[in-house]
Amino acid sequence: MFRHLLLVALVGLIAGCSYLEPESSTTTTTTTEAAGTGIATTAPATTLPGDSPCSTGNRPFARDGLISAFGGADGDATQISGIRWTSYPGCEQVMVDFLTADGAPAGRLDPVGVEYDAPTGVVRVSLPADINRSAVADSLLDGNLVKRAYVVATATNLAIDMHLAAGRSYALRAYEVDSPSRIVIDVMEQPDAQPVLGAATGATVVVVSPPAGPVDSPLLVSGYVKGSYQTVTVDLIGRGDQNVAATGTASPLPGNGLWREFATTFHDVPAVPLDLVVTPDGDAEEAVTVAIDATSSNPAEPPQQ
Repeated sequence: MFRHLLLVALVGLIAGCSYLEPESSTTTTTTTEAAGTGIATTAPATTLPGDSPCSTGNRPFARDGLISAFGGADGDATQISGIRWTSYPGCEQVMVDFLTADGAPAGRLDPVGVEYDAPTGVVRVSLPADINRSAVADSLLDGNLVKRAYVVATATNLAIDMHLAAGRSYALRAYEVDSPSRIVIDVMEQPDAQPVLGAATGATVVVVSPPAGPVDSPLLVSGYVKGSYQTVTVDLIGRGDQNVAATGTASPLPGNGLWREFATTFHDVPAVPLDLVVTPDGDAEEAVTVAIDATSSNPAEPPQQ
């Protein structure tokens, strides 16, 4: 997912880390520290006056693919302590804070990679293996550009997926700042970049791929779930006759605290408009539906000459 193998090779992430339960499940993050451990209500977006960080510095912005790789050796960060969001004129900024194993602010990070998948509007921050805990599972940012962040357990590491608002086009950059060490992501609109279609999100299920619209064969269905779900069922349902055309299953990574990644592939997709329905453990109330169309995925062969 998101050219993940290329990113892992570039930043040297190590497979096989363990994931501990987060201290709280949901946090709404604004320009001030979130308080408490329960589910917070959404605070109104605020814009700070003054110079926008997007208009300062010489770091370039990118529109798709690998955005940045940074960090070094002997990092001391072991846990995510918070995800903060601030709005500036023409720009929104997300900052990720880290702690050491002793609970002190982290001084340095091991290698980190950041990439952006423009069709889905998802920015993935792949963290080093030593960062294996998080105080939050997700953050409702609710800006005009940046909508939400999820902490996701993948097969090799923890990652933070930041979702951008659908229907707009973006450029972004990511970098590390120190004293203490933290990750900063600047996001601004870029009218001539690829528009975001957006991921499909529910209370306990997020479908990152595919976004709504045309699809091809083979079809990768990927996303994440939160909770104690053990199995995800993916049904391709004909939009015309409502018959189940194909079914696949996937097993999310173990655990029930953070969001946990799943993936399954359909090698033959019926060439008709379809509803892709993702259901965790048969819980229809938590299912997420994505409208896709495979009509052009199997074009007719040209006539023989």
